[in-house]
Amino acid sequence: MEADFNSSKKMCPSYVGKAGAQLFGVVNKDGRVQFITPLTVTEEFIQQNDHLEQRFRFTGKCVEKGCAQWDNEESKCSLSKKVQELDMAKSTELIFCPIRSQCRWFSQDGNEACFSCNEVTRNMEELLLNLEK
Repeated sequence: MEADFNSSKKMCPSYVGKAGAQLFGVVNKDGRVQFITPLTVTEEFIQQNDHLEQRFRFTGKCVEKGCAQWDNEESKCSLSKKVQELDMAKSTELIFCPIRSQCRWFSQDGNEACFSCNEVTRNMEELLLNLEK
């Protein structure tokens, strides 16, 4: 897998694990995400790994209005604030993040978006969204 990561478009830090996405984090045994230099996800990678969104973090281009999390009134992603409001042990220091300069959440909410980010997996996002229903 090689990364093609040169874009000025904002990146979604909670992207689905699919071919063409960028793998940028691996969930450790303690449940925290270890961020890595992004790698392009291939069909072979998907076939060799199960429970992708529980074990890895992916990024891809933010589709803005094409996403259910997009708040049209505020023109931003609503998921960032929802994650910040979760009752988790939050860091107060920035850790290495390979997508920060392009991250949708960081561009909206600054450092606050980063403090809970390494505890987030996409399956957690789905649980959070189901709680709202």
